[in-house]
Amino acid sequence: MIKEKGIKKLTAVLFVFFLFMGFWKSGSYNEIQKIADYLKQDMDQQETDDLVTINMLEKEFANQIWNRKKLINLNGKIARRLHMQGFYSDYGMYVIDGNYVVSPASYTTTDYEYSQTLGLKQFLDENGIHFLYVNEPVKYMDDSIFRKNFGVESYSNRNADMFLARIREEEIPAIDLRNNINSEGRNVKDLFYRTDHHWTTRAGLWATQIIAGGLNEYCGYAIDTSIYDESNYSMTEWKECWLGEQGRKLGVTYVGMEDYTEIKPNFQTNYTFKTSEEGEEGTFDDFIDEEVYYSDNDLYENSWHYSYKQKNCINNDVAYGKVLMLGDSYAQVTQPFLSLGVHEVDSLILRNCKDSFDLKNYIIENGYDTVVICYAQFMIGAHDNPSSANYRMFSFE
Repeated sequence: MIKEKGIKKLTAVLFVFFLFMGFWKSGSYNEIQKIADYLKQDMDQQETDDLVTINMLEKEFANQIWNRKKLINLNGKIARRLHMQGFYSDYGMYVIDGNYVVSPASYTTTDYEYSQTLGLKQFLDENGIHFLYVNEPVKYMDDSIFRKNFGVESYSNRNADMFLARIREEEIPAIDLRNNINSEGRNVKDLFYRTDHHWTTRAGLWATQIIAGGLNEYCGYAIDTSIYDESNYSMTEWKECWLGEQGRKLGVTYVGMEDYTEIKPNFQTNYTFKTSEEGEEGTFDDFIDEEVYYSDNDLYENSWHYSYKQKNCINNDVAYGKVLMLGDSYAQVTQPFLSLGVHEVDSLILRNCKDSFDLKNYIIENGYDTVVICYAQFMIGAHDNPSSANYRMFSFE
């Protein structure tokens, strides 16, 4: 009995020791001051952008865990061996056949998105500015995939159906890329990375051709959409070279690595990038940070999707058009390609703007002739959740 108590005490001491070592080696003690700041802050008086939130603290703490990547890989190896497809449901991630990661969406009335979009359209009409809405698909076309495989509901496609129907009733021009997927007989899985919520570079080029066609049809443009044919581009491919944002949480040992294709026009380009008041001369190559591909390639830090940059630019080879793209991170591989057919393209991601930002004033001050919203379906309904990173994406006032 005495021996057993001694073993328990020794185990407890060792546990506390290793807990302390992990706390010290990870630098987690640095979070103590931030926790104190969180407890002291005045939620009513402080600017939203300055607030410290529990989500921020949790994320920073998790990122500092000692040997975090090894723990992720160990966890992923076990989950894969046990075929635990819904093990990461708390992160909003489920794994279906082929190690393809999908995320569900909650039901929304679409009322907020509808009223904000209608208000923006009326403002643009009053100022003689064209408007086009583009619905970017998620990684599945049928919401029932979740009910059939995991016994849970997703409403992503149904939310999009409802929202698009409502804005079309108000005669707001809208492109639903799901329709193009169906009409062309494409498989939506081929447009996305398995381990990332973003679409591929090839899908971005494909979507841009359709968006350019929408500018022609609804906004008075005359873009030669054949410039977006794949035959006009050089493709450089890498096999099993990086890990997507979803895959980083699940572990490379669970879902494996991704292939990647870099796409560049094989014709000459001439740009002025609005990086300063004078601008900076360059070519399409300046949209791409190739150091991402040839770095040490830390799988858990280096996202190849973001090697393409959204950069406000002037295409000196095209005479017409000044477009503001309100987009999301899908636009990393659409804005650069869209700029090949438009004189001037700027982009904004509203979740990165301060509460005080005045979108309508910005549009007028910069003299855009067209505003294009290109949003992934999961933006619809994000305003229902104040803690969502995408909470302000439809805030157009």
